[in-house]
Amino acid sequence: MSPRLEPLPPAPDLKDLFAPFEKSLGCIPNSALIMQRKPKLARAFTALTAAVWDPQGEVDRGLKRLIAHVASRTHGCHY
Repeated sequence: MSPRLEPLPPAPDLKDLFAPFEKSLGCIPNSALIMQRKPKLARAFTALTAAVWDPQGEVDRGLKRLIAHVASRTHGCHY
């Protein structure tokens, strides 16, 4: 299933938002490239992602990755 909106090339003024994705995933997810149409939304999503993956959190990072994987696969994500 393809996205309803095409991902845009990374905007230079949002490069700071995309760096963590590239570092941890090796790529920038299409969702982030689509959200950059609304920079406030992209920044809020990035802040939420950082909070979820905070290494000081109570839930083990491995369990978080497992939950993310199962949730993504359940909803048809192929990342």
